[in-house]
Amino acid sequence: MNASKGESLTPGQELASVLLYYGMIDHVESRVEKIVCPFHADRNPSMKVDFDSGDFYCFGCGARGNAKDFAKRYEKLNRSLDDLECEVKYRRIIKGTDKHEVPKFIDRPPEATRRLQRSLYDEAYMYYHGLRTVDWKSPQYSEELEMLEYMESRGFKAETLNDAKAKVTYRDPYQLIFPVMDNGKFKGWVSRTSDPEVASYRKYLYNTGFKKALCLVGNYGCFGNELDTYVVVVEGYMDRLKLLQFGVKNVVALFGWKMSQNQEQKLRDCGIINIVSALDNDECGRKGTAWLREKKFNVTRFCYLKGIKDPGDMDARNFKKMLAKTMQEYRQNVRS
Repeated sequence: MNASKGESLTPGQELASVLLYYGMIDHVESRVEKIVCPFHADRNPSMKVDFDSGDFYCFGCGARGNAKDFAKRYEKLNRSLDDLECEVKYRRIIKGTDKHEVPKFIDRPPEATRRLQRSLYDEAYMYYHGLRTVDWKSPQYSEELEMLEYMESRGFKAETLNDAKAKVTYRDPYQLIFPVMDNGKFKGWVSRTSDPEVASYRKYLYNTGFKKALCLVGNYGCFGNELDTYVVVVEGYMDRLKLLQFGVKNVVALFGWKMSQNQEQKLRDCGIINIVSALDNDECGRKGTAWLREKKFNVTRFCYLKGIKDPGDMDARNFKKMLAKTMQEYRQNVRS
């Protein structure tokens, strides 16, 4: 996929050139990546860039297009250039005349890719399991006590942290770490910062090589009872943790608002077609719920009370009220 000198670039290489020039990436290793969108107040990566098609799309603000569209939008937003000036700028970028090189695509043979993935998995496994096991009911070190107080301030209990096998990294700013378990299988780890300033642009840190779209966090299709007929779907790790604390066992987290094809297949392989969508009570959560219906799942929307955005805003009392109404609608939905 590399272009020799004098050859025209593919749409993907044009997009990569533009992203490199504007500092959005420093290399290209994956055919599809997510980056922080520069066109709205994005704090977590919400823009998908596809280096096969040469297109980008932001799930947050809806910005989309190709390399030229990206450059034009960026220049108009940041430098107020007109259409002709944007065109000249774009041409200079993809010709590599604006003090940067056209990025090379890293193509690895399948076996090399598998070895790399296994190596990254082993590294993540050893890092998490090498950390000290914490009894959150009786923290031994100041860092553990600090993280316990932080989580208690957010409505979590020590028992919940023990059940989740949370640990402390003793490394700022991401000190709290959780294993990512997919039906009992370790898939990686996720670390949460307690620093509000850091959280304003990146709340979570994942191990290198972790692919959120390939993982469903939680247990599903393994209870041997009525819980196997449906799952409660939430967006984030902490959303799931809060529902677990409230006694919901069959809850899975997507690490986002839109279920991936791989995540969808995991549920179908377990025979699950009924979903209670507790995705956030906002526009993205509503879009994610609509997406689940488009994928032909039988979807019941979680009955959020006014003013509650996600499970993190819930306490035990209002959760019971919302759950009772939700399950009433779920039973009606299933019967119909």
